Amino acid sequence: MDNEAKIILDDTISFCRRDGRDARLINMLAQSLPLELTDESLTIEAPSRFAYAYLMKQREVIERYLEEIAFCPLTLHVTVPQDPAAAGGATSPVAADATRAATPSAAPHAGERVAETATPNQAAPTIQDNLPAAHAAEVASIPDAAPAASPAAPPAASPFTAGADTKVTVTNTLSPEQFRRMVASMKSGQPAQPAVVPAAPQAPQPEEAPAAHASHANSKFTFENFVYGDENKHAYQSAVRFAAMAEEPGSCTSLFIYGNSGLGKTHLLLAIKNYLNETKPYIRIKYANSQAYIDDFINEVAIQKTEGRAILRDYHDADVLIIDDIQNIIGKTASIEYFFRLMDEFIRDNKKIVIASDRAPKKLGMDERLTSRFNAGMLCLVSEPGFEMKYTILKRYYEHTILPAAEAERAGGAADDSLLGQIRSGGGHLTDEQLRHMAEISGTNIRELESFCERCAGDSFEKEQAGGELTGDDIDRIANEYFDTAHKKIHVDTVQAVVEEFYHVSHEDLIGPRRPANIAFARHVAVYLAMDMCEMTTPMVGAEFGGRDHSTVLNSIKVIEKKVKEDRSLVEDLQLLRNKIILRS
Repeated sequence: MDNEAKIILDDTISFCRRDGRDARLINMLAQSLPLELTDESLTIEAPSRFAYAYLMKQREVIERYLEEIAFCPLTLHVTVPQDPAAAGGATSPVAADATRAATPSAAPHAGERVAETATPNQAAPTIQDNLPAAHAAEVASIPDAAPAASPAAPPAASPFTAGADTKVTVTNTLSPEQFRRMVASMKSGQPAQPAVVPAAPQAPQPEEAPAAHASHANSKFTFENFVYGDENKHAYQSAVRFAAMAEEPGSCTSLFIYGNSGLGKTHLLLAIKNYLNETKPYIRIKYANSQAYIDDFINEVAIQKTEGRAILRDYHDADVLIIDDIQNIIGKTASIEYFFRLMDEFIRDNKKIVIASDRAPKKLGMDERLTSRFNAGMLCLVSEPGFEMKYTILKRYYEHTILPAAEAERAGGAADDSLLGQIRSGGGHLTDEQLRHMAEISGTNIRELESFCERCAGDSFEKEQAGGELTGDDIDRIANEYFDTAHKKIHVDTVQAVVEEFYHVSHEDLIGPRRPANIAFARHVAVYLAMDMCEMTTPMVGAEFGGRDHSTVLNSIKVIEKKVKEDRSLVEDLQLLRNKIILRS
Protein backbone atom coordinates (compact mmCIF):
# COMPACT_ATOMS: atom_id res chain seq x y z
CA MET A 1 0.00 0.00 0.00
CA ASP A 2 1.34 3.43 -0.94
CA ASN A 3 1.48 5.40 2.32
CA GLU A 4 1.06 8.79 0.62
CA ALA A 5 -1.82 7.36 -1.43
CA LYS A 6 -3.49 6.31 1.82
CA ILE A 7 -3.06 9.83 3.24
CA ILE A 8 -4.56 11.41 0.11
CA LEU A 9 -7.46 8.92 0.14
CA ASP A 10 -8.11 9.58 3.85
CA ASP A 11 -8.16 13.32 3.19
CA THR A 12 -10.61 12.81 0.31
CA ILE A 13 -12.95 10.89 2.60
CA SER A 14 -12.63 13.66 5.18
CA PHE A 15 -13.51 16.31 2.59
CA CYS A 16 -16.54 14.26 1.46
CA ARG A 17 -17.76 14.14 5.04
CA ARG A 18 -17.15 17.85 5.42
CA ASP A 19 -19.32 18.63 2.42
CA GLY A 20 -22.09 16.15 3.33
CA ARG A 21 -21.57 13.85 0.35
CA ASP A 22 -23.64 10.69 -0.16
CA ALA A 23 -22.87 8.07 2.51
CA ARG A 24 -22.45 5.44 -0.24
CA LEU A 25 -19.56 7.40 -1.73
CA ILE A 26 -17.89 7.80 1.65
CA ASN A 27 -18.33 4.10 2.54
CA MET A 28 -17.03 2.87 -0.81
CA LEU A 29 -13.98 5.13 -0.62
CA ALA A 30 -13.35 3.99 2.95
CA GLN A 31 -13.46 0.34 1.82
CA SER A 32 -11.17 0.95 -1.17
CA LEU A 33 -7.49 0.06 -1.06
CA PRO A 34 -5.01 2.87 -1.99
CA LEU A 35 -2.43 1.38 -4.32
CA GLU A 36 -0.25 4.14 -5.76
CA LEU A 37 0.14 7.93 -5.83
CA THR A 38 2.15 9.61 -8.58
CA ASP A 39 2.49 13.22 -9.70
CA GLU A 40 -0.40 12.65 -12.13
CA SER A 41 -2.75 10.07 -10.64
CA LEU A 42 -4.10 8.18 -7.65
CA THR A 43 -4.82 4.47 -8.11
CA ILE A 44 -7.22 2.69 -5.77
CA GLU A 45 -8.79 -0.77 -5.74
CA ALA A 46 -12.57 -0.81 -5.28
CA PRO A 47 -13.97 -3.40 -2.85
CA SER A 48 -16.34 -4.82 -5.51
CA ARG A 49 -17.41 -4.44 -9.13
CA PHE A 50 -20.53 -2.62 -8.01
CA ALA A 51 -18.37 -0.18 -6.05
CA TYR A 52 -16.12 0.21 -9.10
CA ALA A 53 -19.09 1.25 -11.28
CA TYR A 54 -20.35 3.69 -8.64
CA LEU A 55 -16.91 5.27 -8.06
CA MET A 56 -16.41 5.74 -11.80
CA LYS A 57 -19.73 7.65 -11.92
CA GLN A 58 -18.45 9.87 -9.09
CA ARG A 59 -14.99 10.20 -10.60
CA GLU A 60 -15.30 13.90 -11.46
CA VAL A 61 -16.34 14.76 -7.89
CA ILE A 62 -13.47 12.73 -6.42
CA GLU A 63 -10.91 14.28 -8.77
CA ARG A 64 -11.98 17.77 -7.72
CA TYR A 65 -11.21 16.84 -4.11
CA LEU A 66 -7.88 15.27 -5.15
CA GLU A 67 -6.89 18.50 -6.88
CA GLU A 68 -7.81 20.54 -3.81
CA ILE A 69 -5.82 18.27 -1.51
CA ALA A 70 -2.73 17.59 -3.66
CA PHE A 71 -2.17 21.14 -5.00
CA CYS A 72 -2.41 19.87 -8.60
CA PRO A 73 -4.78 17.94 -10.89
CA LEU A 74 -4.78 14.19 -10.18
CA THR A 75 -6.46 11.54 -12.32
CA LEU A 76 -8.35 8.85 -10.43
CA HIS A 77 -7.69 5.26 -11.57
CA VAL A 78 -9.99 2.61 -10.10
CA THR A 79 -9.24 -1.09 -10.37
CA VAL A 80 -11.34 -4.09 -9.34
CA PRO A 81 -10.23 -7.08 -7.25
CA GLN A 82 -8.48 -9.74 -9.30
CA ASP A 83 -10.51 -12.94 -9.72
CA PRO A 84 -8.38 -15.70 -8.12
CA ALA A 85 -10.17 -18.34 -10.26
CA ALA A 86 -9.75 -16.49 -13.54
CA ALA A 87 -7.28 -19.01 -14.86
CA GLY A 88 -9.55 -21.96 -14.18
CA GLY A 89 -12.92 -20.59 -15.14
CA ALA A 90 -15.33 -17.72 -14.72
CA THR A 91 -16.34 -16.63 -11.26
CA SER A 92 -19.17 -14.27 -10.49
CA PRO A 93 -18.35 -10.79 -9.14
CA VAL A 94 -20.04 -11.69 -5.87
CA ALA A 95 -17.86 -14.76 -5.49
CA ALA A 96 -14.77 -12.75 -6.35
CA ASP A 97 -15.64 -10.17 -3.72
CA ALA A 98 -16.22 -12.87 -1.16
CA THR A 99 -12.90 -14.48 -2.00
CA ARG A 100 -11.11 -11.16 -1.62
CA ALA A 101 -12.79 -10.46 1.71
CA ALA A 102 -11.62 -13.84 2.98
CA THR A 103 -7.94 -13.27 2.18
CA PRO A 104 -5.67 -12.37 5.11
CA SER A 105 -4.36 -9.26 3.28
CA ALA A 106 -7.85 -7.82 2.98
CA ALA A 107 -9.03 -8.66 6.48
CA PRO A 108 -6.26 -8.92 9.10
CA HIS A 109 -7.21 -10.53 12.37
CA ALA A 110 -8.42 -7.97 14.92
CA GLY A 111 -5.68 -6.88 17.27
CA GLU A 112 -2.78 -7.80 14.95
CA ARG A 113 -0.50 -5.06 13.64
CA VAL A 114 -0.03 -5.19 9.88
CA ALA A 115 2.99 -3.37 8.48
CA GLU A 116 2.42 -1.31 5.34
CA THR A 117 5.01 -0.86 2.61
CA ALA A 118 4.89 2.64 1.15
CA THR A 119 5.61 3.20 -2.52
CA PRO A 120 9.05 4.86 -2.83
CA ASN A 121 8.79 8.45 -3.95
CA GLN A 122 11.08 11.26 -4.93
CA ALA A 123 13.44 13.13 -2.66
CA ALA A 124 15.59 15.87 -4.21
CA PRO A 125 18.82 17.32 -2.78
CA THR A 126 18.15 19.38 0.30
CA ILE A 127 18.72 23.13 0.43
CA GLN A 128 19.28 23.50 4.17
CA ASP A 129 22.67 23.23 5.84
CA ASN A 130 21.29 21.04 8.59
CA LEU A 131 19.90 18.52 6.10
CA PRO A 132 22.04 16.05 4.10
CA ALA A 133 23.37 17.23 0.77
CA ALA A 134 21.50 14.50 -1.04
CA HIS A 135 18.51 12.37 -0.14
CA ALA A 136 18.18 8.69 -0.91
CA ALA A 137 14.97 7.77 -2.69
CA GLU A 138 11.99 7.57 -0.33
CA VAL A 139 11.68 4.16 1.31
CA ALA A 140 9.01 2.37 3.22
CA SER A 141 8.21 3.23 6.82
CA ILE A 142 8.62 -0.13 8.57
CA PRO A 143 7.06 -0.18 12.07
CA ASP A 144 9.32 -1.95 14.53
CA ALA A 145 11.45 -3.07 11.55
CA ALA A 146 9.01 -5.91 10.84
CA PRO A 147 8.08 -5.92 7.13
CA ALA A 148 4.95 -7.52 5.79
CA ALA A 149 3.84 -8.31 2.26
CA SER A 150 2.15 -5.49 0.39
CA PRO A 151 -1.64 -5.83 0.27
CA ALA A 152 -1.45 -5.27 -3.47
CA ALA A 153 1.05 -8.12 -4.08
CA PRO A 154 -0.26 -11.17 -5.97
CA PRO A 155 -0.70 -14.41 -4.02
CA ALA A 156 2.29 -15.99 -5.80
CA ALA A 157 4.64 -13.54 -4.08
CA SER A 158 4.01 -15.16 -0.70
CA PRO A 159 6.28 -18.09 0.28
CA PHE A 160 3.49 -19.46 2.50
CA THR A 161 0.27 -21.22 1.55
CA ALA A 162 -2.07 -21.49 4.49
CA GLY A 163 -5.42 -23.29 4.72
CA ALA A 164 -8.53 -21.76 6.18
CA ASP A 165 -7.73 -23.08 9.66
CA THR A 166 -4.00 -22.51 9.52
CA LYS A 167 -2.42 -19.76 11.61
CA VAL A 168 1.16 -18.93 10.73
CA THR A 169 3.42 -16.82 12.93
CA VAL A 170 6.24 -15.29 10.91
CA THR A 171 9.38 -14.13 12.70
CA ASN A 172 11.24 -11.36 10.94
CA THR A 173 14.76 -12.36 9.92
CA LEU A 174 15.45 -9.59 7.44
CA SER A 175 17.00 -6.24 8.16
CA PRO A 176 15.11 -3.17 6.87
CA GLU A 177 17.75 -2.74 4.15
CA GLN A 178 17.43 -6.36 2.97
CA PHE A 179 13.67 -6.04 2.93
CA ARG A 180 13.80 -2.83 0.84
CA ARG A 181 16.13 -4.49 -1.68
CA MET A 182 13.82 -7.50 -1.93
CA VAL A 183 10.81 -5.23 -2.62
CA ALA A 184 12.83 -3.23 -5.16
CA SER A 185 13.78 -6.44 -6.99
CA MET A 186 10.17 -7.60 -7.07
CA LYS A 187 8.99 -4.27 -8.48
CA SER A 188 11.70 -4.18 -11.14
CA GLY A 189 10.72 -7.65 -12.35
CA GLN A 190 14.05 -9.23 -11.34
CA PRO A 191 14.10 -12.38 -9.18
CA ALA A 192 14.70 -11.53 -5.56
CA GLN A 193 18.03 -12.78 -4.22
CA PRO A 194 17.77 -14.94 -1.13
CA ALA A 195 18.56 -12.93 1.97
CA VAL A 196 21.44 -13.99 4.16
CA VAL A 197 20.16 -14.27 7.72
CA PRO A 198 22.76 -12.79 10.10
CA ALA A 199 23.77 -14.82 13.12
CA ALA A 200 23.31 -11.80 15.37
CA PRO A 201 21.88 -8.28 15.00
CA GLN A 202 24.24 -6.05 13.10
CA ALA A 203 24.63 -2.30 12.93
CA PRO A 204 22.88 -0.70 9.95
CA GLN A 205 25.07 -0.54 6.86
CA PRO A 206 25.27 2.48 4.53
CA GLU A 207 22.31 2.37 2.18
CA GLU A 208 22.62 1.98 -1.55
CA ALA A 209 19.65 3.38 -3.44
CA PRO A 210 18.10 0.52 -5.47
CA ALA A 211 17.72 1.15 -9.17
CA ALA A 212 13.97 0.67 -8.86
CA HIS A 213 13.75 3.84 -6.78
CA ALA A 214 14.52 5.98 -9.80
CA SER A 215 11.20 5.11 -11.41
CA HIS A 216 9.34 6.28 -8.30
CA ALA A 217 11.18 9.59 -7.84
CA ASN A 218 8.04 11.70 -7.70
CA SER A 219 7.35 12.64 -4.09
CA LYS A 220 5.81 16.09 -3.95
CA PHE A 221 5.88 16.61 -0.20
CA THR A 222 9.53 17.39 0.56
CA PHE A 223 11.35 20.36 2.04
CA GLU A 224 13.03 20.97 -1.32
CA ASN A 225 9.67 21.33 -3.10
CA PHE A 226 8.31 23.82 -0.57
CA VAL A 227 8.30 27.45 -1.75
CA TYR A 228 8.95 29.77 1.16
CA GLY A 229 9.12 33.50 1.69
CA ASP A 230 8.63 36.00 4.49
CA GLU A 231 5.05 34.80 4.99
CA ASN A 232 5.99 31.19 5.84
CA LYS A 233 9.77 31.19 6.33
CA HIS A 234 9.49 30.85 10.12
CA ALA A 235 7.27 27.77 9.78
CA TYR A 236 9.56 26.26 7.13
CA GLN A 237 12.73 26.78 9.16
CA SER A 238 11.06 25.45 12.31
CA ALA A 239 9.91 22.32 10.46
CA VAL A 240 13.44 21.75 9.14
CA ARG A 241 14.88 22.24 12.64
CA PHE A 242 12.34 19.82 14.12
CA ALA A 243 13.16 17.13 11.55
CA ALA A 244 16.92 17.58 11.94
CA MET A 245 16.74 17.35 15.76
CA ALA A 246 14.15 14.55 16.01
CA GLU A 247 16.65 12.26 17.74
CA GLU A 248 17.75 14.74 20.39
CA PRO A 249 15.77 14.38 23.65
CA GLY A 250 14.52 17.64 25.11
CA SER A 251 15.17 19.65 21.93
CA CYS A 252 12.33 20.85 19.71
CA THR A 253 9.76 18.66 21.45
CA SER A 254 6.72 20.35 19.89
CA LEU A 255 5.89 22.17 16.67
CA PHE A 256 2.53 23.86 16.16
CA ILE A 257 1.83 25.31 12.69
CA TYR A 258 -1.35 27.29 12.11
CA GLY A 259 -2.89 29.30 9.28
CA ASN A 260 -5.70 29.27 6.75
CA SER A 261 -6.44 26.35 4.42
CA GLY A 262 -4.34 25.87 1.31
CA LEU A 263 -1.16 27.59 2.53
CA GLY A 264 1.14 24.55 2.81
CA LYS A 265 0.73 23.28 6.39
CA THR A 266 0.09 19.70 5.27
CA HIS A 267 3.07 19.90 2.91
CA LEU A 268 5.38 20.74 5.83
CA LEU A 269 3.98 17.94 8.00
CA LEU A 270 4.46 15.37 5.24
CA ALA A 271 7.93 16.76 4.51
CA ILE A 272 8.90 16.05 8.13
CA LYS A 273 7.47 12.54 7.88
CA ASN A 274 9.16 11.80 4.54
CA TYR A 275 12.51 13.17 5.69
CA LEU A 276 12.50 11.05 8.85
CA ASN A 277 11.41 7.94 6.92
CA GLU A 278 14.33 8.42 4.54
CA THR A 279 17.12 9.40 6.94
CA LYS A 280 16.03 7.92 10.28
CA PRO A 281 13.86 4.86 9.51
CA TYR A 282 14.31 3.54 13.04
CA ILE A 283 12.24 6.44 14.45
CA ARG A 284 8.60 5.37 14.81
CA ILE A 285 6.29 7.96 13.24
CA LYS A 286 2.53 8.14 13.38
CA TYR A 287 0.86 10.53 10.94
CA ALA A 288 -2.90 11.08 10.87
CA ASN A 289 -5.28 13.84 9.93
CA SER A 290 -8.05 14.68 12.37
CA GLN A 291 -10.65 12.50 10.64
CA ALA A 292 -8.33 9.49 10.61
CA TYR A 293 -7.69 10.02 14.33
CA ILE A 294 -11.41 10.17 15.09
CA ASP A 295 -12.07 7.04 12.99
CA ASP A 296 -9.24 5.18 14.72
CA PHE A 297 -10.55 6.23 18.12
CA ILE A 298 -14.12 5.11 17.42
CA ASN A 299 -13.05 1.80 15.87
CA GLU A 300 -10.64 0.91 18.64
CA VAL A 301 -13.06 1.84 21.42
CA ALA A 302 -15.38 -0.81 19.94
CA ILE A 303 -12.52 -3.33 19.81
CA GLN A 304 -11.58 -2.55 23.41
CA LYS A 305 -15.05 -3.52 24.58
CA THR A 306 -14.71 -6.99 23.05
CA GLU A 307 -10.99 -7.68 23.53
CA GLY A 308 -10.12 -5.48 26.50
CA ARG A 309 -6.85 -4.22 25.01
CA ALA A 310 -5.50 -0.66 25.11
CA ILE A 311 -6.67 1.57 22.29
CA LEU A 312 -4.59 3.59 19.81
CA ARG A 313 -1.50 1.51 20.60
CA ASP A 314 0.33 2.72 17.48
CA TYR A 315 -0.24 6.33 18.57
CA HIS A 316 1.20 5.67 22.04
CA ASP A 317 4.14 3.67 20.68
CA ALA A 318 5.24 6.39 18.24
CA ASP A 319 8.37 8.46 18.85
CA VAL A 320 7.01 11.29 16.70
CA LEU A 321 3.28 11.99 16.48
CA ILE A 322 2.00 14.18 13.63
CA ILE A 323 -1.65 15.29 13.59
CA ASP A 324 -3.09 17.50 10.83
CA ASP A 325 -6.16 19.78 11.02
CA ILE A 326 -6.56 19.35 14.76
CA GLN A 327 -9.38 21.94 14.82
CA ASN A 328 -11.76 19.29 13.42
CA ILE A 329 -11.47 17.28 16.64
CA ILE A 330 -12.85 20.17 18.71
CA GLY A 331 -16.42 19.40 19.73
CA LYS A 332 -15.95 15.62 19.66
CA THR A 333 -16.07 15.24 23.44
CA ALA A 334 -14.72 11.73 23.99
CA SER A 335 -12.06 11.83 21.28
CA ILE A 336 -10.76 15.27 22.26
CA GLU A 337 -10.44 14.27 25.92
CA TYR A 338 -8.45 11.21 24.93
CA PHE A 339 -6.38 13.36 22.57
CA PHE A 340 -5.53 15.74 25.42
CA ARG A 341 -4.41 12.80 27.57
CA LEU A 342 -2.32 11.50 24.66
CA MET A 343 -0.66 14.90 24.22
CA ASP A 344 0.02 15.13 27.95
CA GLU A 345 1.63 11.68 27.89
CA PHE A 346 3.89 12.67 24.99
CA ILE A 347 4.96 15.84 26.73
CA ARG A 348 5.66 14.02 30.00
CA ASP A 349 7.63 11.29 28.21
CA ASN A 350 9.65 13.92 26.31
CA LYS A 351 8.44 12.60 22.94
CA LYS A 352 7.97 14.75 19.84
CA ILE A 353 4.69 16.22 18.60
CA VAL A 354 3.76 18.12 15.42
CA ILE A 355 0.33 19.72 15.14
CA ALA A 356 -1.31 21.72 12.35
CA SER A 357 -4.45 23.79 12.77
CA ASP A 358 -6.34 26.66 11.18
CA ARG A 359 -5.99 28.74 14.35
CA ALA A 360 -3.57 29.35 17.23
CA PRO A 361 -3.61 27.07 20.33
CA LYS A 362 -5.18 29.77 22.50
CA LYS A 363 -8.22 29.83 20.15
CA LEU A 364 -8.79 26.07 20.13
CA GLY A 365 -10.23 25.73 23.62
CA MET A 366 -7.57 23.23 24.68
CA ASP A 367 -6.54 22.47 28.23
CA GLU A 368 -4.57 25.44 29.58
CA ARG A 369 -1.57 23.25 30.32
CA LEU A 370 -1.40 22.05 26.71
CA THR A 371 -1.92 25.56 25.39
CA SER A 372 0.95 26.75 27.55
CA ARG A 373 3.18 23.86 26.42
CA PHE A 374 2.51 24.51 22.73
CA ASN A 375 3.02 28.25 23.18
CA ALA A 376 6.36 27.51 24.85
CA GLY A 377 7.42 25.28 21.94
CA MET A 378 7.83 26.21 18.29
CA LEU A 379 4.65 28.11 17.39
CA CYS A 380 4.50 29.20 13.74
CA LEU A 381 2.00 31.15 11.67
CA VAL A 382 1.71 30.43 7.95
CA SER A 383 0.37 33.63 6.41
CA GLU A 384 -1.27 34.11 3.04
CA PRO A 385 1.33 34.79 0.33
CA GLY A 386 1.90 38.31 -0.94
CA PHE A 387 2.73 39.28 -4.50
CA GLU A 388 6.40 38.23 -4.49
CA MET A 389 5.70 34.82 -3.02
CA LYS A 390 2.78 34.16 -5.37
CA TYR A 391 4.99 35.13 -8.29
CA THR A 392 7.70 32.73 -7.06
CA ILE A 393 5.16 29.90 -6.65
CA LEU A 394 3.74 30.43 -10.14
CA LYS A 395 7.16 30.76 -11.78
CA ARG A 396 8.57 27.69 -10.06
CA TYR A 397 5.50 25.59 -10.80
CA TYR A 398 5.56 26.67 -14.44
CA GLU A 399 9.28 25.97 -14.89
CA HIS A 400 9.55 22.78 -12.83
CA THR A 401 6.22 21.08 -13.49
CA ILE A 402 4.40 22.40 -16.55
CA LEU A 403 7.36 22.81 -18.91
CA PRO A 404 8.95 19.39 -18.15
CA ALA A 405 5.57 17.71 -18.65
CA ALA A 406 5.13 19.51 -21.98
CA GLU A 407 8.62 18.47 -23.10
CA ALA A 408 7.84 14.87 -22.18
CA GLU A 409 4.65 15.03 -24.25
CA ARG A 410 6.51 16.46 -27.23
CA ALA A 411 9.19 13.79 -26.87
CA GLY A 412 6.44 11.20 -27.33
CA GLY A 413 5.76 12.74 -30.74
CA ALA A 414 3.32 11.36 -33.26
CA ALA A 415 4.18 7.81 -32.22
CA ASP A 416 1.78 8.17 -29.30
CA ASP A 417 -1.57 7.20 -30.83
CA SER A 418 -3.22 6.57 -27.45
CA LEU A 419 -6.46 8.24 -26.43
CA LEU A 420 -4.52 10.62 -24.19
CA GLY A 421 -2.14 11.42 -27.02
CA GLN A 422 -5.06 12.66 -29.14
CA ILE A 423 -5.85 15.43 -26.64
CA ARG A 424 -2.28 16.51 -25.91
CA SER A 425 -2.45 20.11 -24.70
CA GLY A 426 1.28 20.76 -24.50
CA GLY A 427 2.37 23.63 -22.29
CA GLY A 428 1.95 27.07 -23.72
CA HIS A 429 4.56 29.76 -23.25
CA LEU A 430 4.10 32.08 -20.27
CA THR A 431 6.29 35.17 -20.17
CA ASP A 432 7.64 36.71 -17.01
CA GLU A 433 5.27 39.64 -17.51
CA GLN A 434 2.32 37.27 -17.73
CA LEU A 435 3.39 35.42 -14.59
CA ARG A 436 3.61 38.72 -12.71
CA HIS A 437 0.16 39.72 -13.92
CA MET A 438 -1.16 36.35 -12.76
CA ALA A 439 0.38 36.94 -9.32
CA GLU A 440 -1.17 40.39 -9.06
CA ILE A 441 -4.76 39.29 -9.68
CA SER A 442 -4.74 35.81 -8.12
CA GLY A 443 -5.93 34.68 -4.71
CA THR A 444 -3.75 33.24 -1.96
CA ASN A 445 -4.66 29.53 -1.90
CA ILE A 446 -1.60 27.67 -3.18
CA ARG A 447 -3.61 24.75 -4.55
CA GLU A 448 -5.69 27.17 -6.59
CA LEU A 449 -2.57 29.07 -7.70
CA GLU A 450 -1.04 25.96 -9.26
CA SER A 451 -4.29 24.94 -10.92
CA PHE A 452 -4.64 28.51 -12.21
CA CYS A 453 -1.13 28.30 -13.68
CA GLU A 454 -1.98 25.00 -15.42
CA ARG A 455 -5.09 26.54 -16.93
CA CYS A 456 -3.28 29.64 -18.20
CA ALA A 457 -0.54 27.51 -19.75
CA GLY A 458 -3.14 25.32 -21.44
CA ASP A 459 -4.99 28.33 -22.87
CA SER A 460 -1.68 29.78 -24.02
CA PHE A 461 -0.95 26.56 -25.90
CA GLU A 462 -4.33 26.67 -27.65
CA LYS A 463 -3.78 30.33 -28.60
CA GLU A 464 -0.33 29.53 -30.01
CA GLN A 465 -1.71 26.64 -32.06
CA ALA A 466 -4.16 29.10 -33.63
CA GLY A 467 -1.40 31.63 -34.34
CA GLY A 468 -2.25 33.96 -31.43
CA GLU A 469 -1.02 34.56 -27.91
CA LEU A 470 -2.43 34.73 -24.39
CA THR A 471 -3.49 38.28 -23.48
CA GLY A 472 -3.98 40.03 -20.18
CA ASP A 473 -7.74 39.91 -20.73
CA ASP A 474 -7.54 36.14 -21.18
CA ILE A 475 -5.69 35.82 -17.86
CA ASP A 476 -8.26 38.06 -16.16
CA ARG A 477 -11.09 35.92 -17.53
CA ILE A 478 -9.51 32.74 -16.19
CA ALA A 479 -8.79 34.37 -12.83
CA ASN A 480 -12.45 35.28 -12.49
CA GLU A 481 -13.26 31.56 -12.47
CA TYR A 482 -10.79 30.86 -9.67
CA PHE A 483 -10.60 33.82 -7.32
CA ASP A 484 -13.06 36.16 -5.63
CA THR A 485 -10.37 38.82 -5.42
CA ALA A 486 -9.71 38.98 -9.16
CA HIS A 487 -10.45 42.40 -10.69
CA LYS A 488 -11.25 43.85 -7.26
CA LYS A 489 -9.84 47.37 -7.37
CA ILE A 490 -8.51 48.66 -4.07
CA HIS A 491 -8.75 52.41 -3.40
CA VAL A 492 -6.24 54.19 -1.21
CA ASP A 493 -8.97 55.79 0.89
CA THR A 494 -10.20 52.30 1.84
CA VAL A 495 -6.68 51.37 2.94
CA GLN A 496 -6.42 54.54 5.00
CA ALA A 497 -9.82 54.05 6.66
CA VAL A 498 -9.07 50.44 7.70
CA VAL A 499 -5.62 51.35 9.07
CA GLU A 500 -7.06 54.34 10.98
CA GLU A 501 -9.64 52.10 12.68
CA PHE A 502 -7.11 49.38 13.45
CA TYR A 503 -4.52 51.69 15.04
CA HIS A 504 -7.05 54.21 16.45
CA VAL A 505 -5.66 57.30 14.70
CA SER A 506 -7.58 60.03 12.92
CA HIS A 507 -7.39 60.66 9.19
CA GLU A 508 -5.86 64.09 9.84
CA ASP A 509 -3.08 62.55 11.92
CA LEU A 510 -2.48 59.76 9.39
CA ILE A 511 -1.82 62.11 6.48
CA GLY A 512 -0.63 65.09 8.53
CA PRO A 513 2.84 66.14 9.73
CA ARG A 514 2.63 64.80 13.31
CA ARG A 515 5.30 62.21 14.14
CA PRO A 516 4.50 60.51 17.51
CA ALA A 517 5.56 56.86 17.40
CA ASN A 518 2.06 55.39 17.17
CA ILE A 519 0.98 57.76 14.38
CA ALA A 520 4.22 57.37 12.43
CA PHE A 521 3.98 53.57 12.57
CA ALA A 522 0.33 53.58 11.43
CA ARG A 523 1.35 55.87 8.55
CA HIS A 524 4.17 53.49 7.55
CA VAL A 525 1.70 50.56 7.52
CA ALA A 526 -0.87 52.48 5.46
CA VAL A 527 1.74 53.53 2.88
CA TYR A 528 3.10 49.96 2.71
CA LEU A 529 -0.36 48.48 2.14
CA ALA A 530 -1.31 51.18 -0.39
CA MET A 531 1.77 50.34 -2.47
CA ASP A 532 1.07 46.59 -2.13
CA MET A 533 -2.66 46.61 -2.88
CA CYS A 534 -3.43 49.72 -4.95
CA GLU A 535 -2.43 50.21 -8.56
CA MET A 536 -0.45 53.37 -7.83
CA THR A 537 3.07 54.69 -8.25
CA THR A 538 5.13 56.01 -5.34
CA PRO A 539 4.46 59.70 -6.24
CA MET A 540 0.72 58.95 -6.43
CA VAL A 541 0.76 57.29 -3.01
CA GLY A 542 2.83 60.12 -1.55
CA ALA A 543 0.30 62.65 -2.83
CA GLU A 544 -2.49 60.82 -0.94
CA PHE A 545 -0.52 61.07 2.30
CA GLY A 546 -0.17 64.82 2.61
CA GLY A 547 1.94 65.43 -0.46
CA ARG A 548 4.93 63.32 0.65
CA ASP A 549 7.62 62.63 -1.93
CA HIS A 550 8.92 59.47 -3.57
CA SER A 551 11.77 58.89 -1.07
CA THR A 552 9.43 59.17 1.94
CA VAL A 553 7.18 56.44 0.51
CA LEU A 554 10.18 54.16 -0.10
CA ASN A 555 11.36 54.75 3.47
CA SER A 556 7.97 53.62 4.85
CA ILE A 557 8.18 50.44 2.79
CA LYS A 558 11.69 49.70 4.11
CA VAL A 559 10.59 50.29 7.71
CA ILE A 560 7.75 47.76 7.45
CA GLU A 561 9.79 45.18 5.51
CA LYS A 562 12.43 45.29 8.26
CA LYS A 563 9.89 44.98 11.09
CA VAL A 564 8.16 42.04 9.36
CA LYS A 565 11.39 40.06 9.63
CA GLU A 566 11.75 40.91 13.33
CA ASP A 567 8.15 40.70 14.55
CA ARG A 568 5.99 37.76 13.47
CA SER A 569 2.88 39.30 15.01
CA LEU A 570 3.14 42.15 12.49
CA VAL A 571 2.79 39.60 9.65
CA GLU A 572 -0.48 38.46 11.21
CA ASP A 573 -1.68 42.06 11.62
CA LEU A 574 -0.86 42.90 8.01
CA GLN A 575 -2.79 39.89 6.74
CA LEU A 576 -5.77 40.83 8.91
CA LEU A 577 -5.66 44.36 7.50
CA ARG A 578 -5.49 43.01 3.93
CA ASN A 579 -8.54 40.84 4.52
CA LYS A 580 -10.52 43.76 5.93
CA ILE A 581 -9.50 46.00 3.03
CA ILE A 582 -10.55 43.39 0.44
CA LEU A 583 -13.90 42.82 2.15
CA ARG A 584 -14.59 46.54 2.26
CA SER A 585 -13.58 47.18 -1.37
